[in-house]
Amino acid sequence: MADPQRRHKRIKITLLLAGLALALVPGAASLRAQQYSSNRLAVGREAKVAQSNLTINLPCDLNFKSRAEIIELRRRYVYEHPELLTYQYTATPSIFEGIEDGKPWCGLEGDMFYGPGEKAILGGSEESRFLNNPFVLVAANINSTRFAFNDNKYSDVEDFIKRSGVPTYLLPSQAVIDARQCRQEVSYNVSQWLLNMEKAMETKFKLDEVPFDLVAYNARDLGYNFMQVDSRYSKGLNKTGNSPVAITQFIHCGGSCGYPGGCNNMSPFIKDLHDFHLTNLPAQAVIYLWRQRPGSSQTADFMVVLNFQ
Repeated sequence: MADPQRRHKRIKITLLLAGLALALVPGAASLRAQQYSSNRLAVGREAKVAQSNLTINLPCDLNFKSRAEIIELRRRYVYEHPELLTYQYTATPSIFEGIEDGKPWCGLEGDMFYGPGEKAILGGSEESRFLNNPFVLVAANINSTRFAFNDNKYSDVEDFIKRSGVPTYLLPSQAVIDARQCRQEVSYNVSQWLLNMEKAMETKFKLDEVPFDLVAYNARDLGYNFMQVDSRYSKGLNKTGNSPVAITQFIHCGGSCGYPGGCNNMSPFIKDLHDFHLTNLPAQAVIYLWRQRPGSSQTADFMVVLNFQ
């Protein structure tokens, strides 16, 4: 019969070696970091209110701020709606620990008008649209694939941006959480946004010239780790989802902006969450969220409906 004491020592040695091996693996620190959020929405049986109309906060300039400043800003926006939290809020490390102190952020004007380079950081920071609206669990990041301006009226791009009133982003016009029903509706006035674009640029836009991506790290930060765009109830979209997708989006400092030293922005590219197009208006994206990877017929833990008018 085996000696229990010797067996116990072998187990301890095995665990020690496993821990040493993990420590030697590149990126092991991030593996050990919290992957799933400890935050929970107060919904369903834990709902504290029937419904909450969210405040839609404007983008802001995050350039060269510290991570602590940005996390504190996010906490302030979270606590605009304390009724939606089951516990106290803690920013999820695996989403936000990659923010680098004192770095610039990709800017809305920079992305739309200048592209990679030193001007890429101009305007309100792209990610502030989502960081400042933490309870918009899944947001549509709507872009224009082109821009134009009348060079008889404006001397250059800077003059055009300053005087034309061209919109560089589209925020939700409304966002409502039905806490008891575990459901959120977010509305985007795409028609008005297009009219404003056409007025400023003096050119017509087609719907397929304004694609969008889905940004879901707010859902991840509040405990939802998988999502799927439903094919049955979504309408007016060029594509939907065939299966649940892991929400792995996080913030880090990368070089895609072309600014010396890099910029804080979102990563990674997730094919299933990119390159959506509206085929007609009104349109609707019905999105299911789960905390854990769902089985084949598992009911969603939460539903987000994006309405495009």
